[in-house]
Amino acid sequence: MRWAEIIEAILRENKGVASLESLYQGVSKYRSPLPAGDWQKTLRGVLYREVRRGRFIKVGLGVYALPERPPAKTSAYTYALEGKSAKAYLSQLSDPHSAIEGMLIEIGNFMEYLTYTCDQNRFFDGKRLGDLCRLQQVPPFTYPDLQSLVARCDVVWFGRTQQPFPKFIYEVEATTDFTNSLLKMYQLLDFNARFILVAPEKRRALFEQRLQQAPFAQVRQRFAFRPFEQVARFYFSCVEHYELRADFLSD
Repeated sequence: MRWAEIIEAILRENKGVASLESLYQGVSKYRSPLPAGDWQKTLRGVLYREVRRGRFIKVGLGVYALPERPPAKTSAYTYALEGKSAKAYLSQLSDPHSAIEGMLIEIGNFMEYLTYTCDQNRFFDGKRLGDLCRLQQVPPFTYPDLQSLVARCDVVWFGRTQQPFPKFIYEVEATTDFTNSLLKMYQLLDFNARFILVAPEKRRALFEQRLQQAPFAQVRQRFAFRPFEQVARFYFSCVEHYELRADFLSD
């Protein structure tokens, strides 16, 4: 099979939508053994060419689809392409928790981290979160009990190394009071990771209040707050960069 046919077959297996990582993982079913050399670069080249021709379309950061599965007009990717505001996108969401997780995963992929989520079966703009992640399970980087703790975190960015360690650990707090997430993160402080609580801006004061309590007060500098709108603005900025880069480097 030609590369374009392989890409289309993998997309159809994934209900018409697949991340770049899913495309890589699906190739071995159609090409065995895998071609020598940088076959992933070849796949990307064919993919980008076929996107320009209209055979495939972009529906996210590194996420592709068949033309019959266009992104919804209310999707983050569509809003970003049309120059709409991140605030406008967030205002029409019924499930901001899943959307924030999805944006964090796609941003992490874009920034070349190995991404993971405990919420594999949630959806972001019609895309299953587990299908967007580069990792389906947490690597065995530490003791089993701590590994299990990381596996229950909302979104984790691991370093892209031979032995991946968590670099950024995110908990999305749309309604709860931060305590459980902070306690979970507190048990992981021995790792050189950044611990980030993501919530609506109006909940920042509650976050600061919790950090004044024991046992968090003495290590409060290890925790950070990021509002939903900042995540969405970062995602929109990544989309703009992604599109500009594709246009600049295209044939």
